[in-house]
Amino acid sequence: MRTQICGVIVHGKHLGRTMGFPTANVRPDAPSRAENGVYVATIRVEGYAMPMPCMVNQGRHPTLPDGPSTIEAHILDFADDIYGLRAEVTYLKFLRPERRFPSVDALKAQLTTDLAATRGWFAAQSCRAEGQSKN
Repeated sequence: MRTQICGVIVHGKHLGRTMGFPTANVRPDAPSRAENGVYVATIRVEGYAMPMPCMVNQGRHPTLPDGPSTIEAHILDFADDIYGLRAEVTYLKFLRPERRFPSVDALKAQLTTDLAATRGWFAAQSCRAEGQSKN
């Protein structure tokens, strides 16, 4: 499953930042064909040499519904100002469908779990690559 979207990073509602999960909101050039949900992904940002690991939510954010569907990338261990830059997001693994949570605290707890799964997926890929390079 390798879906890619390209677009410009725009300002969102900044709700992710207030919950401890700042996101780069990507306004896509064309609609994404991926199912709404949470993904392990990479994001390549204009001016940065390498793609960066991220956790992506694509959808209507039903726990905090307001506005149109979005594509939001939480870039791991990253805090630069990248508004207005072009980006390419590559979806690597589907983690879960989008769903409504009973509270913001329940959403934050799930995001923490999703982030751990994302980090674990990238760590496993790194270990596989290291094992292959030794053979």
